[in-house]
Order: sequence, then C-alpha cells, then structure tokens
Amino acid sequence: MITVKINGQNKEIKDNTTVADFLKDNNINPIEVTVEYNFEIVNPESIADITLTNHDTLEVLRFVGGG
Repeated sequence: MITVKINGQNKEIKDNTTVADFLKDNNINPIEVTVEYNFEIVNPESIADITLTNHDTLEVLRFVGGG
C-alpha cells in the first residue's frame, strides 16, 4: 500500500496503481474529469501511463455546467 494525497486528503491505495486504475476503481469516467498529477494537468491519453507512487498528489476535477 502507498499513501497518495487525493483531492487534499491522504488515502491509502494499492501499490502499482495507475491514474486510470484509480479512476476505474472509483467509478469515475475519465472523459468527465480533468486530472492534475503532482500539480500538472494530465493529458487524458496519458492516464494509463502514470503509476502513482508514495506521497504523490492527485486532484480529480469535475466541471458542472449550468445556465
């Protein structure tokens, strides 16, 4: 297990988890969110290539439109 700060809270997740795995495990559709990994916006095509490591920071942002 590793500790990752996700949306401001420390969470323990399985070692060798990719960003894509994290989203899938939490029922988050990657098309509906913007992901920031260690303070940089991630290209959606890259989420399967990024493996989370101990003490990384992940922000998952969902935008809601209205009018």
